[in-house]
This record gives sequence, structure tokens and C-alpha cells, in this order.
Amino acid sequence: MSSETAREPEGPGTARSSEEPAVVDAGERADTSGQVPVLRAGDRPQPPRPEVGGARFVATSAPPVMPRAVSTGLSLWVGSLASGLLAAGSIVRSQPALRDRFAAEVMKENPSTTLGTAQDAASVLVWVVVGGLTIVWLVHLVLVVRTARGHGGARWALVVLGILGAAAVVLVQAIVADPDASTVHDLNRLALLAQAGLALAGSLVLASSAAGRWFRELRRGR
Repeated sequence: MSSETAREPEGPGTARSSEEPAVVDAGERADTSGQVPVLRAGDRPQPPRPEVGGARFVATSAPPVMPRAVSTGLSLWVGSLASGLLAAGSIVRSQPALRDRFAAEVMKENPSTTLGTAQDAASVLVWVVVGGLTIVWLVHLVLVVRTARGHGGARWALVVLGILGAAAVVLVQAIVADPDASTVHDLNRLALLAQAGLALAGSLVLASSAAGRWFRELRRGR
């Protein structure tokens, strides 16, 4: 037998030679100063997250809160629109009485006019009044919605048309009002006066400087 010991083959249980590099997990330090840790495939460091900011980054700010002046003015206008619906419904309900009253006034001015002709003319007058009120109501509704969304042009249109519309409604109520009934008991006159008063008050509130600042801030933020 030779003096040199035969080298045994390496097996699963054979210890690694000191010359082979050790494999360690990420973050662990080797006991030997000359040993370099080897990272596993699953322990690779994640790439850095992109930074938020830079020259092309534009920060968006929340829109300013609606002030009390604007919300109050819009609330008054909503009340005016509700009163307008009530007035239109009341006029339509009282259409037969208005037709007879208008026909009597026409026959009084022109005795030669027949009753049928006078009633037809009175019916046309009533529906013209209802149609005009409906058109004014729809225009005001569109302007109220656009004003609530922060459109300054709609705000001024609502203010101007609100004042003119209030004056027109006052003239209309003098036509459809019952001369024999008081204002409290005449629903046509009461609803139309409420519509005109609320529209006028809402227009004045929206025209205030406190409301104007909110619309200017919105315009600068767009």
C-alpha cells in the first residue's frame, strides 16, 4: 500500500474546501474578511422609485370653496324658479276664469265683438302669458346651473336678466291678478311677486364683491 493516502471522492456530505467561495444571503456578512457575499437571484435590490417633481411637474390645486354669498344668491334663485313653477301652474289652473274676465273686458271696450271671438282672444292672451313665463323660466334655469359651475359670464347674464325679468313679472302679475281678491288670497299674484322678489334679491347678492372674488379665483385656476 502506498504511503500517500488515496483521495476520497467528494460526496453530498463532504465539506466544501476552504478555497471555494461561500454563498450567503443578502445583508449577511461573512466571517472571513476576504470572503465576498454572493446575492441570490431573488434577493436582487429593487430599482429606485421615480421621484415626484422636477421641471415638468405641475401641481394641481383644489378649487376654492364656494363662499356664502354665492350659495345664498343661488339659493334665492332656486326659490325664484320654484315660485315661477307655482305661478305657471296657478295661471293654467285659473285659465277659464281669466278667459272669461278678459273676454268681458274686450266686449266692454268693443260691444260689437261676439262672446266667442272675445273668449278666443282671451285664451290666446292667457297662453301667451304662460309661454312667455316658461321661456323666461328656462333661460333663468340654464343661467343658474352655469353660474353654480363657476362661469362668470353666466353670473352677469343672470344678474342683468334677473333684474329685467323681475320687472317683467311685476307687469304680468298686474294682468293676471284678480282685482276683486286681495294679494294674500290671489295665488297668481302672490307666486309671481315671490318669483320677482327672490330673483331680484339673488341677483343683488351675486353681484356683490364677495361673490366676484370667488369667480375671479376660479378663472385664474383654469
